[in-house]
Amino acid sequence: MTRGKSATIIFIFAVLSFASDSTNNKLKMLFHASGMTTLGVHIYGKPKFGDLGPGYRSDLMINTEFISYDAITFEFLTAASTSIARLPETPVKLDKIRYTLMPQLRYSFRKSIVKLSLFHQCIHTLSREEGPSGSTWWNAIRAGAGTKGAYDFYFIQKYNNRDFTLRNSFDVNIDAGYYLHGNAPLIGNNHDYKYDITGLIRYHFGLFRNQTIFIDINQHYWYDKNGKITCKVSGEINYVILAFDNIATLYFNHCFLDQNPYDNEYSLGAIGLKLFF
Repeated sequence: MTRGKSATIIFIFAVLSFASDSTNNKLKMLFHASGMTTLGVHIYGKPKFGDLGPGYRSDLMINTEFISYDAITFEFLTAASTSIARLPETPVKLDKIRYTLMPQLRYSFRKSIVKLSLFHQCIHTLSREEGPSGSTWWNAIRAGAGTKGAYDFYFIQKYNNRDFTLRNSFDVNIDAGYYLHGNAPLIGNNHDYKYDITGLIRYHFGLFRNQTIFIDINQHYWYDKNGKITCKVSGEINYVILAFDNIATLYFNHCFLDQNPYDNEYSLGAIGLKLFF
C-alpha cells in the first residue's frame, strides 16, 4: 500500500473511531454542504506557460461537513477548475481541469478557525493528449488558520446575519503545506515542490442593504527541491448583487504575478459571476 493512500485511510479511520462514541451528547452527525461556483471570461492577457490561449474558466468547490464533536469538525472538500481556450478557428476548446480532494479536521473558535488537512490536487489536459510524461499531481499535509470571514461558509453567515464587522474590516487566512515525495506512484508526478504557503487577505468596504463590495488578495508561494521559490499573486474585486440564503457577486480578477508553470494565469484579467451557497 502506498504512503499517500495509507495516510488517507489512517486519517479517516481515526476520525470515524473517535466518532463511534455515540453516547456523548457533544457528538453530531451533520452532512451539511456549502461551497462556491464561478463562471468567468478572460478579457485580456497572455500566460507565460500554456499550450492554448486563454478563454473561459469555471470553478466549483463543495465542502461537506460530516461529523462534529464540540468545536471539532471532520469535513471533506472537493473542487474542480476547468479552463476553456478561445481560438480563432473555433469558439471554444477544452484546455485543462484541476481537481482537488481534501479531507480535513477543523477546530472553531469564536472568531477564527484552525485546520489540519490531507491535500490532493491533480491537473489533466482535456480534448488532447497528456504528453509523454503524463498528467501532474501532488499530495501534501497542510495546516492552516484564519478568521471566519475568510472561509466561504462563515462568510455567508456574516452576510445573512448582517454582521457589523463587515464594515471597513479585514479577514485573513494562511495555510502551510509539506509535499509528500517517494517512489509510490500515488504520492506525486511531474513536480518538484517540497513546501508551500498560501494566504488570503479580504477587505470589506461595508454592507448596504443586500449589496456591498469586497476585495480579495490571494498569494501562493512554492519552495522546490532545488531551493527555488516561485509565487503567484492575484487580486479580485467582488460586487455583491444578492445576499440572502446564498450570495451572488459580479467579479473582476487580475493576476499580477504567476511563476508557476502549472495552470499559469500570469497577466490574465477576467470578469464573471460567482455564487456562494
